[in-house]
Amino acid sequence: MTRSVAMITGAASGIGKGIALKFASQGSDLILIDLQEEKLNQLYNELLDINQDITVLVAPGDLTSETFADEVVEKSKQQFSCINVLVNCAGIFPSTPFLNISRQEWNRVFDLNVSSNFFLTQKVSQLMIDTKAKDANIVNISSTASEVARPGVAHYCSSKAAVKMLTQVLALELAPSGIRVNAVGPGLVETETLLSTLTNEKAITEHKEKISYSPLNRSARLEEIADAVYFISSPQASYITGQNLLVDGGYSAGRIFKSFNQ
Repeated sequence: MTRSVAMITGAASGIGKGIALKFASQGSDLILIDLQEEKLNQLYNELLDINQDITVLVAPGDLTSETFADEVVEKSKQQFSCINVLVNCAGIFPSTPFLNISRQEWNRVFDLNVSSNFFLTQKVSQLMIDTKAKDANIVNISSTASEVARPGVAHYCSSKAAVKMLTQVLALELAPSGIRVNAVGPGLVETETLLSTLTNEKAITEHKEKISYSPLNRSARLEEIADAVYFISSPQASYITGQNLLVDGGYSAGRIFKSFNQ
């Protein structure tokens, strides 16, 4: 049986790393993309410890470069011939009040969170079509910010809303070619970066307050986001396309007032 090949951006840490670990555990060959070359190489060794039968292509580089998409797709084609799954996970999340966001910061967020996603997906989709890739699909990592507004991150919320709409448009355009396109929108997730910020009482208090916004009253584990991505990209989800699956513990459903539980 032919093994599935998954390309994952932002794979060196956080949610992207969790997704890579999940796909490796399920026997997928991998193409890992990130700016952080050293961390990618560390992940390469971790993945082979999990499954020595898979092939892993490490592709460090800048997704916002105009030539990167062409280069990485050509390398992937030479190594694997085709790509079955693309997971667009790379993104940035700066926090700046609306009145203080510069044009440079706005463009930086959209260049990585939206534009690089668009152009890499364009190249990978064409390869999927040309090679008649089996179970071909794209998964974009959106966010609850695509649905629920937050102060201080106007550019981030706007970029994730754009990712959601891009997901829906591409689902319509690529359906005739047999390519499914969905998004997974995490809520608060226990990444290494998040946990590293909990170094003082104020940060811990703010974190607990954020957790309280979720009806399940906790943050997500990395594996829970990775499981959702793997499911929606699998044959078990073969009739699902154009969806923005929010994995947020019920955060986007509404608010539970404290008096309700008293």
